[in-house]
Amino acid sequence: MIQLKPTDLKLLAHLGHHSRDSYADIAKTLHISREQVAYRIEKFLKEDLIKGFFPIVNYAALSYPLITMLFLAFDKRQHLKTFKKTLAHDKNRISHGEILAKYDIFIILAFKDESEKKNYLSSLLSHKTITDHLILEPHHIQLYPLKFMGKREQSPFLMIDNTLSMPQKIDEKDRKILKALTKDARMKVIDIAKQTNISAELIVYHLKQLKTKNILLGSRAYFNMEKLGFFYTLLFLNLKRLSTSTQQTLKQFALQDPHIETVSFMFTKPNCYLQVFHKDENQLRQTILSLKELLRDEHYELEILPIKDAGEDINVMPFL
Repeated sequence: MIQLKPTDLKLLAHLGHHSRDSYADIAKTLHISREQVAYRIEKFLKEDLIKGFFPIVNYAALSYPLITMLFLAFDKRQHLKTFKKTLAHDKNRISHGEILAKYDIFIILAFKDESEKKNYLSSLLSHKTITDHLILEPHHIQLYPLKFMGKREQSPFLMIDNTLSMPQKIDEKDRKILKALTKDARMKVIDIAKQTNISAELIVYHLKQLKTKNILLGSRAYFNMEKLGFFYTLLFLNLKRLSTSTQQTLKQFALQDPHIETVSFMFTKPNCYLQVFHKDENQLRQTILSLKELLRDEHYELEILPIKDAGEDINVMPFL
């Protein structure tokens, strides 16, 4: 585990929610020099503390409104390893990660319509090596700042909210720019220009349009949490009555709890999940105890799933 100074943690937290900010802007926010920002980011990348940078996009605006989380269990470990190799070029897979209990793997998928989703899942779940599965279809996902690193701003990313999102038209230049950002969300405009053969002026214009259309929401760094000394856990909640007010209460709880990074709501069982980052069992227990106190007057079921990694080989827009 790497020992980090408070300034390191603040920088990582900033990159975890605003990774595309310039060195100058980050330096101004954190009250350190531009040179220190550049040096530390390069150092974090070399040490594999930062795995990369990816854009946060509005899938519904890109005409891929159906986000699905698929949990699978296999009869033998070797079948999991074989299956993971097939995911590398999957045109619907955003990310995947291993689970350490009940299921073996989770996959986050994006579909443009019910027909595409049905065909994909029917084909996949016909494999005889799969012994169990769970399908979650979030209609609302919020990503919160990494509060345990000191990032306390009140600005979660609203990644999925199908009630508020409308499909937007994008052209070939937009596609090329988004594809470049998928590989590296911090890529400089001049480097995007070289890669896409689009002028820097046009790239700046298209980036502004992608933000105006509510397609490009922001960008995040993703970390090697094992080197940071953190673990991942999913908390599955199934509330008997998941009212609008209860959803608001859970979102406010997620905003305040230092270790909750994601909250999502579904219409199926479970109807809510929370992703938690924690250094040890005590931190996880404290979040669970606080959650139980919050829901003391509710009828609900709680399931705890430790996961190995929050995402491997992330490809935010595999369909491009």
